[in-house]
Amino acid sequence: TDVTRDYVEALEARGLTHLLVGGKAFHEREEVDALRTALTAIEWTDDALSVFATLRGPFFAVSEEELLAWHALGHGFRPHHVPEDAPAALAAVAEALSTLAELSRLRNARPVAETIGRLLEATRAHVGFVLWRGGEQVLANVLQIAELARRFEADGGLSFRGFVDELREAADRAPAPEAPILEEGTDGVRLMTVHKAKGLEFPVVILADIGCRMS
Repeated sequence: TDVTRDYVEALEARGLTHLLVGGKAFHEREEVDALRTALTAIEWTDDALSVFATLRGPFFAVSEEELLAWHALGHGFRPHHVPEDAPAALAAVAEALSTLAELSRLRNARPVAETIGRLLEATRAHVGFVLWRGGEQVLANVLQIAELARRFEADGGLSFRGFVDELREAADRAPAPEAPILEEGTDGVRLMTVHKAKGLEFPVVILADIGCRMS
């Protein structure tokens, strides 16, 4: 159980700048899971479940009604097989599938981070994520995935599929910290363990539920 999550969500709900020092919930965040699913759909365009989840998710946000109507026509969620005679009322579905197809087609011809950037640009996701609760942290986490992609290629990573596989394995492996959005010396609430706070000085210190392990 992540005992810090309730505190983080309360701070986010009130718009209070904060940093979870050593937090390990990065891969469990909704925005990170959504981007991981979208990259999976770009690599494996025949994975109908990942494609559907990407269309329904925060990047394209296509309504369930439109997706069900598209499926009822027998088209299926196949980015490389978008019919030219798709109904105008379902243009959002066709455009989203075409975007995934274009990203998939050129995924190995450009850096992974560029593909991520093009996905964010095509869906205007920067604006959408910033409007989420705790939007600054949400966007920082998404951009950290792009940074991980740059490191992957700098370390010799050769393919888009290799990065997606590594990202999925990392989610199943040891937890990772969220992207930092506070710099040293700036105002904000820092959440950390007593051990990490040793040797540091703060004007106000709150011991949150110090007896939780005893009750």
